[in-house]
Amino acid sequence: MEVKELTMGKLNPKIFIEEKIREIVSTVESGLAINALSGGVDSSAVTMLGHRALGDRLKTYFIENGIMREGEAKQIVGWFRFPGPERVDRPGGKTGSHYPGIL
Repeated sequence: MEVKELTMGKLNPKIFIEEKIREIVSTVESGLAINALSGGVDSSAVTMLGHRALGDRLKTYFIENGIMREGEAKQIVGWFRFPGPERVDRPGGKTGSHYPGIL
């Protein structure tokens, strides 16, 4: 993959998104991919691009780190219901049932 400098004046979001989706599809081909979602800008952008490119062939794991604001983890999980995130890890190794629809 070629690394290119992208200045704001030359940024065309539609073309950028289309290029990234093609790159993801080309890299993953017919396989599956996984990603971790923290709720930050970077992992949220990767999650959205990945799901647009791969649909249910991208398995997203949301990691609750235990230091989020009250209700923030549930809000983030709610934003990404397409069909993931697949799992929520919480402090103490507990997973899942706290968030409906999450394994």
